[in-house]
Amino acid sequence: MSREPGVKTKRKRDNVNIINGRAKPRRKGIRIDTKNIEQRVDSVDYISQLPEHIIHQIIGLLRCKKDAARTSVLSKRWRDIWASFSNLVFDQRKFHGQLRSLNTLSEVQIQKITNVEMFGNYVDNALLSRVEQKDKSMQKFVLHMTRYNTGLTTRMDLWIDLAIKNNIKEFELHVPRYLRRCYSLPQCVFAANTITALRVYGCNLGPCNNLNLSNLQKVCLGKLYVNERMVKNLIHSFPLLEDFRLIYCTGLKTFQVPNLPKLKRVDLHTCSGLEKVNLQASNLETFWFLGKKYPCKIDLSTCNTLKSLTLEDAKLKDELFQKHLSCFPVLEKLVLSKCNALKNITISSFQLKTLILRECKQLEEADIDTPNLLSFEYKGDKMPFSSLNPSSLKEAKLYFITSRPEGKPRFHYEEDHTPWFSRLREFLNKFDYSRGLKLVVRSAKDVVIYEKPKGVFLPRVYDLKLDVVKSSVALEDLLDDILRTWHPETLSSSSISRSNLPKLVHKKLIAREKEPCCCTYNVPGNKCWRHFLDKVKTENLVNSKSSSEWIAWLRSSPAMFKTNCFKLSWKPRKHVSQE
Repeated sequence: MSREPGVKTKRKRDNVNIINGRAKPRRKGIRIDTKNIEQRVDSVDYISQLPEHIIHQIIGLLRCKKDAARTSVLSKRWRDIWASFSNLVFDQRKFHGQLRSLNTLSEVQIQKITNVEMFGNYVDNALLSRVEQKDKSMQKFVLHMTRYNTGLTTRMDLWIDLAIKNNIKEFELHVPRYLRRCYSLPQCVFAANTITALRVYGCNLGPCNNLNLSNLQKVCLGKLYVNERMVKNLIHSFPLLEDFRLIYCTGLKTFQVPNLPKLKRVDLHTCSGLEKVNLQASNLETFWFLGKKYPCKIDLSTCNTLKSLTLEDAKLKDELFQKHLSCFPVLEKLVLSKCNALKNITISSFQLKTLILRECKQLEEADIDTPNLLSFEYKGDKMPFSSLNPSSLKEAKLYFITSRPEGKPRFHYEEDHTPWFSRLREFLNKFDYSRGLKLVVRSAKDVVIYEKPKGVFLPRVYDLKLDVVKSSVALEDLLDDILRTWHPETLSSSSISRSNLPKLVHKKLIAREKEPCCCTYNVPGNKCWRHFLDKVKTENLVNSKSSSEWIAWLRSSPAMFKTNCFKLSWKPRKHVSQE
């Protein structure tokens, strides 16, 4: 059909359903049965249609075993998958708690039980039921022993052998190490080519020969003896190795790693006797060294892809640190902890995003030039970072803990005690609070929240802790975190405009349920702050008769600040456990 140019015609409505080809009903005068549609939609069980490996992953991410077991009520398929769940975790530390939950034995009987024997029977029965299942694959096997005697050796060998035969992927074993008796790891573990993650604590490894762990990606060895030859055999047998950690190991003087192309992370924590570290890993991204008393020569000169460096080395000096830092052009995170030999250092980087200086007692000055820094943390008794420009920071933690002379009051007003105090105020005022940052000031059990900081008013106390909280954290979430972590005795807000805290406190604290039901399934020691909070009282700062130094300091705040204060009392943990 032809039409004149520029003349629009009304498009004819398509009355055919593109899904089933049937004619669509016209709206006028036609009633659609929405009830049947809803029933048809509700009848589709999407959660049961998830792939099995996704369901396994969901169950594995649940931290509580009881929560994982409760997924079996979702559907028959979830029940079947839960019954064959491939993570087997046997933890002797939690075994007494499991006995108590059965309510079949008295506390006296539980204490008299031969824990090792009963735990062994428990593992035997659990593994026997596993063997009877058709599925022979196993994702994770964890065995954590708190007691060990040689009478358990044969049974433990059988448990581990069964895990290996079930094509285990993640293997974790913790055994206490004694001077005269120590469990020897079965050599079948080193021939299990399905294992991708291996964590072994407290065992004898043996010679580490004839290794066949070609798929191994993560290794963590702790509280055991290793030497250079054993480490060499291990490393050369793991072509896919990405993560290698040694924790509280002995016997090693030199730790040397060739250029493994897949290696991304190396951790060396308190390895007694370690004198030299030489890493040739060109793709290494994370190195964490924790040394104690003895000096250790570290060579990371070829690791120019390093992104995260953590050093806790009491013997690390200024010159060597500067040499290390110059080798890492793409470093994003730097942690210096208890490096007590450092005095004057320079940290200059355009890539650095996180910087942590923690308890470096002799550090006098850190010249910091990091224009893209997002997070900063400091813990010490002085302020060696005054050159840092915090305008780009999204969060910061500043914990000042100076020694309090015996008999001295909590507050001190003499300038000579904290000559850096005025510089600290200047530093805090440089933050860009217009982006929604909040400031939390804490001392002992007293907390103040600055919602819109401007001209910060700080207490002169010996234990001053400051948190600059990023804007993405809502005030309600911040309040939850404070109540959960610190159980404060006074909670205050200080703002140049109207504060949202009083309304939030009334909603969450004062008008809360007397018997909260939010932690029904949690053990008594793991309940949230609502179960511990006893009373909340509004403190009238104008007419307050309190003798508290903290209340007196709040009353002395400048007139520009609008301050609200609440006093909180908490139940003892024992009282909550008995409820």
